[in-house]
Amino acid sequence: MNKEITALIADDEAHMRTFMKLLLLDLGVSKVYLMQNGMDAVDAYKEYQPDLVLLDINMNVMNGMDALKRIKEINPETKVVMMTAVSTRDSVEECSRSGASFYVLKTQTPDEIRERLKAAIDSIGLLA
Repeated sequence: MNKEITALIADDEAHMRTFMKLLLLDLGVSKVYLMQNGMDAVDAYKEYQPDLVLLDINMNVMNGMDALKRIKEINPETKVVMMTAVSTRDSVEECSRSGASFYVLKTQTPDEIRERLKAAIDSIGLLA
């Protein structure tokens, strides 16, 4: 039997949270927690311990980079997908150095984003 996969999404834009949640549910994720900033994401991560975390880089209260670092301190094995509308080589490299497993550009097509999320889910290794 496959373990149910849970995910946490932190993005300050409600439409992005909804869009990503619908994609994840369509890809077989059983439960998705939604947060509006990095601080809430870290708190929710501690409470729910999801298998997959999606973090927007630019958020109020605590940005995605800081949330990524804190979540990786709690569990270095956590699969984290960083999301951003503006990508620079430096930001991609910093995400990678800080432990992000995947990187999604919000400007990609829905199909491209879906493929990145599918790869992230597959990397968890829980689905047969």
